[in-house]
Amino acid sequence: MQVRNSITLIGNLGSNPKTATLPSGRLATEFSLATNDYYKDKDGNRQTRTEWHKIKAYGKLAEVFDKHLVQGSQVCIVGALRYSKWIDKHDQVRVTAEIVADSFTFLSGGRQAAAEQELEEEVIQPSTNKPARKRSRKKAVVATEDVIPF
Repeated sequence: MQVRNSITLIGNLGSNPKTATLPSGRLATEFSLATNDYYKDKDGNRQTRTEWHKIKAYGKLAEVFDKHLVQGSQVCIVGALRYSKWIDKHDQVRVTAEIVADSFTFLSGGRQAAAEQELEEEVIQPSTNKPARKRSRKKAVVATEDVIPF
């Protein structure tokens, strides 16, 4: 039996992506994604519960997100769930959940074709200082760097 850490979310961006360059020179981006669940309360009224998720991406995928996603965009993100442990200013141990994206599908608007073309060109014309990697139209390889300087 194969055990895998995989999560798929469909939602809307709560903010524009924030992108930074890591000390290694690799791009990293981060944004929030809102998902909705619907349920009926005890009186039979439909209720909405909104959950907010922290999404991170690295490399070419970070570049595509930064260029093509804006607040309100609807997107499907597939990635891995990661937990970060940290100590707050009151010396309390805190745990934050985040999704490290490794593939996506734009669900809103005309930016999808441009983003897919950009990823496709990376496969056809890779830069001269790194080896070519085979990538599907909607997938990108993600490095596992844990720290984003935001």
